[in-house]
Amino acid sequence: MDVGISTLEALHHSSKGRLKYDRKWSETAKNLKTMLDECTSPPALSLKLNTENTMVNRVPEVGSETHNSRSDIEEDPRPRSRERSNDDISYTVSSGSTHDNTPELDIIISPKGCQIEMAIKEYESLWEKKAKSASRKRHEEQDRMLLMLHREAQMKLNELNLRKDREAETTLNKVQKVSHARSQEVLERQQRLKEHHNRHAKMLDNKMREGEAIRLQLEEEERKKQEEIEANLDAMFKTLSELKKMNDTASQSYSSCQFKQYIPENTPRCLELMSQIVTNVNNIIAQCQNKQIEATTGRVKNVQEYCTQATNVFEFVTGSVDKANKKGKEELDKKKQQEEQKQQEELRQKQLQQQQAAAARLQAEQASTSSANAQASAVAAAATAAPEEMLCAPPQAYEAYIRLREKVKDVEKLYQPLMGDPRLKKFRFDMQKAVNIPVNAISPTSGAHLRDKLERLCALLSGNAVDISSKRLSAGEHPSGIPYCKDLLAKKVVKQGEEQVSSNYESAFAIAMVAVGVCCQFPDVRDLMLAQFHLKCPYIVPYYIPKEQGQSTEEYHKALGYQYVDGAVEQRDKFLKRMSGIIRLYAAVIISAPPRGVGQQHPHGLEHAWIWLTNVLNLEPRPDITATLLYDFLQVTGNELLRNYRKQFEKLLHILCTDYIAKIHRVTPSGSGGPVVRLETFLETCLKKKSIPPPAGLLQANFWFT
Repeated sequence: MDVGISTLEALHHSSKGRLKYDRKWSETAKNLKTMLDECTSPPALSLKLNTENTMVNRVPEVGSETHNSRSDIEEDPRPRSRERSNDDISYTVSSGSTHDNTPELDIIISPKGCQIEMAIKEYESLWEKKAKSASRKRHEEQDRMLLMLHREAQMKLNELNLRKDREAETTLNKVQKVSHARSQEVLERQQRLKEHHNRHAKMLDNKMREGEAIRLQLEEEERKKQEEIEANLDAMFKTLSELKKMNDTASQSYSSCQFKQYIPENTPRCLELMSQIVTNVNNIIAQCQNKQIEATTGRVKNVQEYCTQATNVFEFVTGSVDKANKKGKEELDKKKQQEEQKQQEELRQKQLQQQQAAAARLQAEQASTSSANAQASAVAAAATAAPEEMLCAPPQAYEAYIRLREKVKDVEKLYQPLMGDPRLKKFRFDMQKAVNIPVNAISPTSGAHLRDKLERLCALLSGNAVDISSKRLSAGEHPSGIPYCKDLLAKKVVKQGEEQVSSNYESAFAIAMVAVGVCCQFPDVRDLMLAQFHLKCPYIVPYYIPKEQGQSTEEYHKALGYQYVDGAVEQRDKFLKRMSGIIRLYAAVIISAPPRGVGQQHPHGLEHAWIWLTNVLNLEPRPDITATLLYDFLQVTGNELLRNYRKQFEKLLHILCTDYIAKIHRVTPSGSGGPVVRLETFLETCLKKKSIPPPAGLLQANFWFT
């Protein structure tokens, strides 16, 4: 900045800076064209090197600055060498014109003049930038002013619009207030009219209600009177029905009594009195129906008095008949019991003799033969000792068979009222579904599946509510419901044996596990189930039922377990197949584990398998059926029997293979030895390998927890 100021001051004090300019120079010029030519013609430049100490052709018009420079040069008296620097070079500027008389000027331009020229240009450039910057700032200031004015105008416009909206809103509110006031007046007028109308209507309605209440009161009194008459008539009809029922029951009981010698002599007169009471009550009811007399409460009391008399007579008659029947049955039971005791005593004596003979032979043969051969001979001797065939061995098995049949009859008597009532047909159908659906769904899928079916059946037999076809029903809704369901379950399980297990042997174990679980919680179901096994397959007792005197062939076949279809007995192979399914299911029940594992007592354990085998060996075999049942039973229970009884079971198999197979061959007709050959092959394989493989599809005890 200091350099620029010093330069400007130098220019101001220069000769050129002290020059004065005339603005009207064009008017004083003599010849404008000549002046323009002089100004516009290019200068002639010439360079002259001064070899001397002084410069030539000096220009006398140069200003003070040039003069000072020349003085400086002249004042330096030192000689200069021939090698001069570039500063000693002089430039001659010929600024001549086209005229010959124009003088030629020689101008020497120094480096300092170039610096001044550059400073001037920089100064001009600086002021040009400042001018541009000021112009730009002025434009920006103007733009800001315009924007501010635009915003102020917009704000004023918005204020104007807002003022107009407020005025319009105020006007609208005034109009709405006036309209609302008018509407309110109209509504109040309508409300007054409505209240007046309601008061008038309410007054009329009260009057109508009073009239209606009087009418209803009269009708209600008449209705109650009629209902009382009808109720009295119904009570009299009900009493008459009970009287007729008691009269018929008493007459039938007296007429059906087989021991009339024990009935008092006045019993017929009591029956005549009951008939007379029924006639009197019937006459009273007829008069009430014909409206000859009113069925008042007094009439009902008279009829009830008649009923009380008839009840006393009925109790006397039925009590006399019951006492007579009881006394007569006691006499018959005594005689029958004496006969049965006599037969059982004879049978026990015969069994005792057979056992003594077998024991004697066993002691005689122990010295010369092995223990297995001795026991085989003893069993064979026991089987052939009696000349007549034994029907059941031992007698305890037959007694258990009779006891279970009697228990089934007792249970059937418990639910007989349920079977005899047609109104409970839907309830019976629902209970059948509640039993059949879980049993049909049993499969060896998993232990959780078996537990679910077991819990559903146990809940049903406990009287709890269960889901049946999207309904919740309970067997305890009827007093006979639970016994009915228990008997249904026992029949259904055995039926699964002859229908499902006979076609798929492996399915027996899942059904057996659920059956064992139910029997663990309900021991009476076990007895019902065993009774059904005995009924469908009496060989499980074992019991070879003889044909009774006067019994038809069809009845005898049904007693043996055969089925009749359209009057024709089923073929023997189908019969054997059904018996195989039943015996396999029975054997599966024996070896199946209870739900809580081996620690829980089995309701019908493995000892019953040993008892059944020994009882069968003490009976004479039957063609086909004995071999078939032995093969199926041993195939299911053989592995468990061998594991638990070892030597004793091996001896039993040896006796079966050496002695009993020969008996089966003797009774088997020619051409039907398939079951015998299958049994014999199985026994020989087992004795040879000294092992029996577990049955296919057997479910172990831990299956309950899968």
